[in-house]
Amino acid sequence: MDATTTIGAENIGEFLCVFAPNISIEDLQPVPTQGGDNLTFYYRDDRILKIAQNEYRERLLREAKIVAYLNTQQVPIAIPQALQFHQQGFYALFSRIDGIPTTVEALEGFSPEELESFTQSLGSFLTFLHRHSFPDDVLGCLPRADDTFPVSLEEARRQIAFIEGHATEVLFEDLRPHIQVDIDQWKERLECIQQALKQRWAVVHCDLQLSHLFCAKGRVGDLAIIDFGDAMLHDPAVDLSEFAIELYSDLNPDGILAKKILDSVIAHYQTGNPAVAEKIEFGLLSYEIGRAVRQVNDR
Repeated sequence: MDATTTIGAENIGEFLCVFAPNISIEDLQPVPTQGGDNLTFYYRDDRILKIAQNEYRERLLREAKIVAYLNTQQVPIAIPQALQFHQQGFYALFSRIDGIPTTVEALEGFSPEELESFTQSLGSFLTFLHRHSFPDDVLGCLPRADDTFPVSLEEARRQIAFIEGHATEVLFEDLRPHIQVDIDQWKERLECIQQALKQRWAVVHCDLQLSHLFCAKGRVGDLAIIDFGDAMLHDPAVDLSEFAIELYSDLNPDGILAKKILDSVIAHYQTGNPAVAEKIEFGLLSYEIGRAVRQVNDR
């Protein structure tokens, strides 16, 4: 076995013997839900072992380095500890968050006080992440985004042209129920917000979904965040846009709770960028247009 060997269930024991001899395969239990970039295991009672598939080793090394650094700082929420990792990103061993991931059902059941605690913790963390001066050794492992706002704006216009050539109107039943969004409205909205889409650069989580936000020890006020493998240098508003898309997609279709949560996060998010609202609107608009492209293709 060498660095080019593809790792799977059949050779995990050999892999550990060669690259991580202090980790016993008898102490591993597969995590039921895991992505395709890593083989993920519970290790003993309090750790998580990630073994990267070959093409994802840079991501796993990136995650381990960011987590190791963040644990040296006064981060306002809990972060897993990087207990051990291979210098080439073959594997990484993290502490396991003692808590449960946030779900749509949990958000809908939060009391006003719990919702305030949740959004304050998340807003405070994003403020820290986006404004912190990371050292060069951490920044050096982060890729720079190629889907900047100017690029995304042109892509949105290209997609509108594609839709315009195949359909005169598209009905969005998931994101904006009972509202028919036509091409002229998209163009008008893009025209209104394009001047605000000036690219800024910061360390961005880039995978800010509810399943990556944990209530540590079951307490809403003790928020924790996991999975930094997609982190990169991008505009800070990307994290908020991704979070907004999930809220509007998965919560009640009337959008009331989604807006309430998002507004509260932004209220606790200290940013020097006055165009955050416009950038979030652009993220939601791009999502709508992308959904329309898929609908047209399906037809």
